[in-house]
Amino acid sequence: MELTHVATPPESMLERAVRAGPGELLWLGAEPFEVRCEPRVSTGLLKIVAVAEGEGVIVQAGRRALLREGTFAWFQSDTPFELTMSRGRRLLLRLPLSAVQQRHPGVDLRTAVTRGEEHAGERVVAGLLRQILSESSSLSERDCVAAVGVVLEAIGMCGRAPALPQARVERALADIERRLGDPTLQPADIARAQGVSRRYLDGVMAEQLGCSLAAHIRRRRLERAASELSLRPLEAVSEVAARWGFRDTSHFTRLFRGHFATTPAAYRRAALDHPMRTCGGGGRTADAAPLARGSSAAG
Repeated sequence: MELTHVATPPESMLERAVRAGPGELLWLGAEPFEVRCEPRVSTGLLKIVAVAEGEGVIVQAGRRALLREGTFAWFQSDTPFELTMSRGRRLLLRLPLSAVQQRHPGVDLRTAVTRGEEHAGERVVAGLLRQILSESSSLSERDCVAAVGVVLEAIGMCGRAPALPQARVERALADIERRLGDPTLQPADIARAQGVSRRYLDGVMAEQLGCSLAAHIRRRRLERAASELSLRPLEAVSEVAARWGFRDTSHFTRLFRGHFATTPAAYRRAALDHPMRTCGGGGRTADAAPLARGSSAAG
């Protein structure tokens, strides 16, 4: 499977980058961009993207966050994500996920959630990030180290982790994303990892997301297969389908049409006719169209 991996944003996106204590601050240029990343290796980072101007969309673990001026969101480096940004100024802060979890075990670390609007503590963090962004040219490296430390402490002011049923759903979604590439993955495996019955977890999923474990796994497999149809244009549809657990091509085509309202072959042609930039600069993704809808000025 051909994967795209980015350790840091492409050079063309960077205005300044500073390693600061346990983290790293990156001021991104104002040009619009679209990226899709599927990590090859684990880096264990929590990435925080803050927006001072423009807007964007970040997608991870089945969630979609709309980034507006003055808001931020975090996402994890070890789970596939998609990020679209319109023209504007933004800041990226990278921190070790383990350090954040150990320092603030009760904080809501769900990724791809818009933050900085409703919760008072998150508004404070958003203000700190916005100020760091605006002072890019004035901050020394020593200042940057202090700034990262302040933000790390301030994260403790953010919203608390969700209640147990919601936490189980969040964990299930994360487990599914990590194991989605295993064609033998079954809903019972996800429930077993939490020590609960599939029936119970299905009920919690249906209550909060309106679908069962099996339906969510099937949807995510279809979406990942769709991405690969454009990333691997010379590979047979049947091979892509089999890699994502669909061994019957006719059955895969029916499910694909039901979800995307088009056939796999037609979806591939449309994606290749309208390629998006990838974070590695060498591939395309078939998810460009649905991603761009979240940001009217994304391209």
